Amino acid sequence: MTTTSLPLLGDSDPRLRLTVENKTRNIFVTQLDDTRDMKEENVNYLPVVTETSSRILEAGVNTLQKTLVLKKQAELDEVDKQLTLKRQEFKRSVEALAKRRSELEVKQQQTKDRVMKFEKFMVENEEKRRGAMKKFEAAREQNIVKQKDIEDLTEQLTQLRARHHILKGRIAKYKIYEDYLMKTIDHFPRTYLDNGSESLVMPIIRRHETLSITHQRLLQRLGRLEEEVEQSQRQLQTMKKEQSIKKLKANKELSELQSELETLKEKNKQAEANLLMEQGLSRQKVEGVGCILMAVNNLAEQCYLPAYGALENMNVLTKMDMVKMEAGILVSSREDVSSLFPEQTTGPKYKDLSSQFSSVRQVRGDGNCFYRALFFARLESVLHNARALQRLKEKITQTCQDFTSARFDKSSFEHHLDTVVNVVEQCLADMQEDRLLQLFNDQTTSDGVVQFLRLLTSAHLQNHADFFCNFVEAPNLQVYCQQEVEAMAMESDHVDILALSQALDICIHIVSMEGDEHQLAHHIIPEGAEPSVHLLYQTSHYNILYPRPQH
Repeated sequence: MTTTSLPLLGDSDPRLRLTVENKTRNIFVTQLDDTRDMKEENVNYLPVVTETSSRILEAGVNTLQKTLVLKKQAELDEVDKQLTLKRQEFKRSVEALAKRRSELEVKQQQTKDRVMKFEKFMVENEEKRRGAMKKFEAAREQNIVKQKDIEDLTEQLTQLRARHHILKGRIAKYKIYEDYLMKTIDHFPRTYLDNGSESLVMPIIRRHETLSITHQRLLQRLGRLEEEVEQSQRQLQTMKKEQSIKKLKANKELSELQSELETLKEKNKQAEANLLMEQGLSRQKVEGVGCILMAVNNLAEQCYLPAYGALENMNVLTKMDMVKMEAGILVSSREDVSSLFPEQTTGPKYKDLSSQFSSVRQVRGDGNCFYRALFFARLESVLHNARALQRLKEKITQTCQDFTSARFDKSSFEHHLDTVVNVVEQCLADMQEDRLLQLFNDQTTSDGVVQFLRLLTSAHLQNHADFFCNFVEAPNLQVYCQQEVEAMAMESDHVDILALSQALDICIHIVSMEGDEHQLAHHIIPEGAEPSVHLLYQTSHYNILYPRPQH
């Protein structure tokens, strides 16, 4: 640090001199002019400074600056001394820090060496620990195996001890026999054992052996006889099943033959009527009947339904029935049973039918008559029984399982199922016959019910294919269901009736006008049950019958 000294002022410097001059008195002008210039005695005059104030201040400032410079220079020297001391102290501190750093580096190296040794020790210790754990696991597994062996051996020992105890008890129990035999031997003659062939005991032993062998043979023979009996029973069951199948086929063939016979009889009657008309009727009557027949034929052609068969094979009554059904009535009101027969019709079957049944409800013969008649009659039989209607609704709802088992697509039956459930619910809400008749005469609702019953019949047939496949003539049961059961306007067969009866758990009584001229044919499906639905079968058509009340 460098310092510059200020120039020193000498004593001869005029700036350090103070000049004082005598000036005129400063007296207030309160005197006269003539007395103002007079000198008074005993008056002290003050010297008057003639230098300017700036000159005086400049001289004082110069003196003060010199003093301050000296003071600052002394302070600067003191600061230099302190700085020198600080430098020496800093140098000593740096040397001490360098020494401390070297010591710390030595200690750090020692610490690293210790850490490396400790890590090596830890690695070795970990390896030893793993080895010890492996030995421990192996020893523990061996201990478990040995413990298990000990438990097994202990259990075996316990069993052997128990068996030993039992055998010991048996030995003690049979000891009396041994003693008895030994005493018996003692009483035998000495020559008894030498003549073993002549001993009395040997024949008994041989007899026992013979009886044992015979017993074994009899047991074997009994086993063979039991097997033969079981085989015979299986054959009997098979024969019964075949007989049932043959019976169903025979009934089907008989029904077809009866239908053919009825058709031939109708043709014969028609021919006889034509012959009588040609022989004895007047021309006018013949013309009137001809006009009526022509009108009936024309209406039949316009209202033709395939379910009634070929048009040329129909009689007049069948054509009129077909026209009536086509007029818009699917299910008619109840009528007297005599309305089914032409006037002046006589015969044992008609009388028998009139004696057993009071009224009939006709169903349109469009090929769906069986399904429509069956479900209408079933609903009508439980119409005033809320519990029975609820059970029928639950039964219908549970048929979803049958469709699922038969692998039906849900969309194919869900809508028809809802239709049937809706019909049952409306019957629950309004238990009136008119409401039921209105529902079944609605074409959409009634056909929806029929389609559901057809699909349910198909599902039941396919779910029990092992049994029903013997009664169909189609290439297979599935083809039969698609072509003959699921399709609308296809007449129902005996196998379809049986399947639907089982699916809905309904007993059906079918009164057939076919076959014997003098006697009605009654079929109850299933056999032995109490029927809740009565249907009349006539010329491939079903109507609903109502029995006369029992007195």
